[in-house]
Amino acid sequence: MRATLHQPYWAMQSFAFDHVHGHIYFVQTKVGSKNGDLWMTRTDLSGKVLGAMALHGFDHGSSMAIQPHTSGSPYVWLAGDWRSLSSGTAPNSHTICRIKYKDGGRLDYAKDAGVWNFPIGLSDFRDCPRPSIDPYTNRLLVRYMGTTSPWRLALFDLPAVINKGISDTTPILAKRALPTNAQLGLSDSDHFQGMTSYGQYAYLSYGGPPAKPSDPARPSYLVRLDMNKAGGSVEQVYRTRAGESLPGREPQGMAIWRSSGGPRLAFGFSSKISGSPDQFRATVFYKSDLTG
Repeated sequence: MRATLHQPYWAMQSFAFDHVHGHIYFVQTKVGSKNGDLWMTRTDLSGKVLGAMALHGFDHGSSMAIQPHTSGSPYVWLAGDWRSLSSGTAPNSHTICRIKYKDGGRLDYAKDAGVWNFPIGLSDFRDCPRPSIDPYTNRLLVRYMGTTSPWRLALFDLPAVINKGISDTTPILAKRALPTNAQLGLSDSDHFQGMTSYGQYAYLSYGGPPAKPSDPARPSYLVRLDMNKAGGSVEQVYRTRAGESLPGREPQGMAIWRSSGGPRLAFGFSSKISGSPDQFRATVFYKSDLTG
């Protein structure tokens, strides 16, 4: 699927599926923006834009999750509370939050009652949480900057999080450190670009954009980790050549698509067309084999 989203001058950062109603939700951010404003675009599975929603002061949008609802308007999970914690430091997000999607809607993180906050109360939590939901097991995966290692993953049952929050007293199904880029065999310039989970496995996307849209695409990688293992253990690092012909190709987002044909590992790319201003498109590919 390839599409121009609601705001053609903002870059797609992440996406997730509403498998109940056959929709994809995308989050876009304005390149260079530091205010945490996002556009959310709803499309059908072919990429036709069906609606959009404005979000103010939330996050950069690098990970999101969809919790389907029978009404057709799902709950969206995002990072939130985009602000600097002290003078002179860059802004960042500090919590996980949930909102109800509404076509044409507008939410301000700091002002509107329609934002459910889930502060992180894990003892090894430092900052920068990111959410994803496995649509088969209804589990919430959280990536965060840890105190005991640079980055960590924790897996929870979603109902437990809704009832008790995200803390050491909430039953934790699995927790582990993320391997460093060196342990993955990647360079420091291969940035984290998205995550998702299916069963016991976490999947992550790494890579970066070329210096110019006309330059050849840089390598991008899909990583599979076992949540039941620890430390620097790695199940698989796979270089994907999907979309290498796209101008300014940059990996952005991952999600599990619960399709009629079975689980599919979907991974996205933002592409850029130079102009005044630059325009962006979103492209989503998928793998049916989640282990190879």
